[in-house]
Amino acid sequence: MRLRMQAACKLVPVLLLFAPAASYAVNVPLPIEGATLNVSLQLQTQFLVNEAGAPDGTNPSYDVFVRRSRVLINGDFDQHFTYLVQIDNPNFGKFGNFSGRAIVQDAWIGWAPTGIKGGTVVYVDAGILLMPISHHLLESTTNFITADAQVDAFRFPGNVFPAFRDTGVQVRGWALDKKIGFRGGIYEGYAPAAQPAGACASGGVGCITPKRNPALGGFVNVDILGSEEGAWLYGAYKWGKDPILSVGVGANYQSLALKNAFGSLTDQKLLAPDLYLNLPIGERAELVSEVTVYLNGNGTGSANSGTGVSASLGYRFGFIAPYVAYDYFQSNACDAGSLSPAQLVTCKATVDTADSRNLKAGVNIFFKKNLNHLNVEFSNNHGQSAYGPSSITAATAGYVPTSLYPLTPTSPRRAFTTALANPAFKSLLVHWNVLF
Repeated sequence: MRLRMQAACKLVPVLLLFAPAASYAVNVPLPIEGATLNVSLQLQTQFLVNEAGAPDGTNPSYDVFVRRSRVLINGDFDQHFTYLVQIDNPNFGKFGNFSGRAIVQDAWIGWAPTGIKGGTVVYVDAGILLMPISHHLLESTTNFITADAQVDAFRFPGNVFPAFRDTGVQVRGWALDKKIGFRGGIYEGYAPAAQPAGACASGGVGCITPKRNPALGGFVNVDILGSEEGAWLYGAYKWGKDPILSVGVGANYQSLALKNAFGSLTDQKLLAPDLYLNLPIGERAELVSEVTVYLNGNGTGSANSGTGVSASLGYRFGFIAPYVAYDYFQSNACDAGSLSPAQLVTCKATVDTADSRNLKAGVNIFFKKNLNHLNVEFSNNHGQSAYGPSSITAATAGYVPTSLYPLTPTSPRRAFTTALANPAFKSLLVHWNVLF
């Protein structure tokens, strides 16, 4: 199995030959005074090798698929309104699954009563919005330190929010000469529709959000050095001359949106403080680092309640940027003093079943800054992870790999589980991003 992973690594130089130069966005002239329309296309192709990812669990799995294929239409009009519509066809062909088709992933319009330019701007946005989870999750998918978003340190049970979008109304903008950025509002959140059929009975028995309270969320970013405000999204690499140091915090809450390990209704809570640093070194280099702590509250006895840490560090010199990243999640321990004996048994059987200890190391090769770049990334995946056998499920791939050795010499191989008692598995990702 290790030899097969080494063979996969030898394919990387061949794949590098297929990276062309980037093109540019298209500005469409409109016969309307003060109105703009821009059309952008984004294509992200991935080659992914997961150790022990084949159905028999003894061989790697190999996948070539389109991680994102997006058409983005955005613009302004009357100096008081901004709009954006983005269509995406995510993960097309991953694990041989071609059933997905394009969706409207973002669609919103923002009204800025005092204008869309200046050191202080306030928008009121409405539509399909990016959830204000953390600084990292508010970054452009073309401009992470790593190849893709780091998503193993925080938890939204049930995964009901596609690409972390939700419908809602929010206030967004920046203030104090772009030294403070903010966004927050009211969102649809969890609803009974997210439950299995029949779980929500007549009269509200068994329903989550029985009072149908919406979700609340917000994010505030304070720039201690420099500024990174003034746009819809943040980004890791700046290609600038001035250092940027910012601290932020995101918070999300919804009343009675989940059920704990004992079947009782509980609130969904997430608090995410972060630190971001971009330090230019001379004219050709920059050091970029980001650390986010996620305090996940998803109910007593839940494997998804606990503390997560997501950290990354990259150093760009010219067109190349090596990096390392780490994602950690540890569920909360059971409190024997507050639980009945039966609840304690349930709790101990649930917690520590989805913890994460995931290490990444890679290199980012820039052909045209963030418009056209290629990542080669190795991961050591231990526990729950977006890569490795953990990412291969019956729902996504049609099978669960039997990646675990037999308990006895005569017993069969075992299906993968995310417990840390199981060994770590490696993966190789080649990620090519083009935006034009």
